[in-house]
Amino acid sequence: MWFGLSLLALLMLVSRRSAEKHASGKMNALALSWLQQAAALPIIFVTLFFARFYWPAELSAHYWEVLALYAALVSLDTFLYFKALSIADVSYVAPLLTLVALGNILGAYIILDQVPSTLGIAGAAWIVVGAVITYRGKRRHDTTNHHNNKLALLFVLMIVAERAITSSIEVPLLRESNPTTFNLYSSLLSVPILIAVSLLVIATNKSKQYKEYWRAVKTDVVRHRWLLSFIGLTYTVNMLATYGAKLIAPNAGYVGAVKSASVLPIVLIGVLFFKEKLHDAQWLGLGFITAGLVCLGLS
Repeated sequence: MWFGLSLLALLMLVSRRSAEKHASGKMNALALSWLQQAAALPIIFVTLFFARFYWPAELSAHYWEVLALYAALVSLDTFLYFKALSIADVSYVAPLLTLVALGNILGAYIILDQVPSTLGIAGAAWIVVGAVITYRGKRRHDTTNHHNNKLALLFVLMIVAERAITSSIEVPLLRESNPTTFNLYSSLLSVPILIAVSLLVIATNKSKQYKEYWRAVKTDVVRHRWLLSFIGLTYTVNMLATYGAKLIAPNAGYVGAVKSASVLPIVLIGVLFFKEKLHDAQWLGLGFITAGLVCLGLS
């Protein structure tokens, strides 16, 4: 059951990331960092009718303390992701993000005391190896944007470290409440933090691109409302499937490891729908990723 939910989360993640990359070429990356969660809020409110809702007073003080830390870290994650996406291609960023597979398992071991199985470790490792091979196969044929790629790599490594923490500290919060309630409260806290970060960047940056920031945001929201709605829908389903899987998985880190295989469907979409050509090394990498998913499914 947890593996099926993880695959659903993976599918929604790929759909959302593809839409976000499309949107990042049309909208300001700083605005998109908070708009994607803001667009999800109406859908998140609807999901509250399908499960018990926990009012703030029903949750412990410790819950809110950890949630505040969680929201701050997730906001940083979102901001760094969109910064990386704005300067590097998604086909470069996605393989690097598979390092989250190992980071999440390590975080679950340290924070939740969940010992991974041999198959679980092997599955996560194979996904990372496969992604690296796929990335290197592409890199040999891409000799441009080295500086931007190095900066994007730094952002991704920061994301990996952050997710190793948040992927584990969210599990006790999910157990005290439930996925729908947690999704609402975490988003309500994260959006204002991301907007505050946006205001700080605008206030300290004299670049002309931020001169008409809010007017541009208003125009972009109206112009791309359906794209943002799709991002909000896939975000909500992705998170609920992820949270549900973590509650029943033998190791919370496995869920993130499955989702780290997002490079597989992304590359296949490129081949099937955009006629992109794969080199031998990339096919080998995809084989490793598939083997890793099989190992995790058997864990």
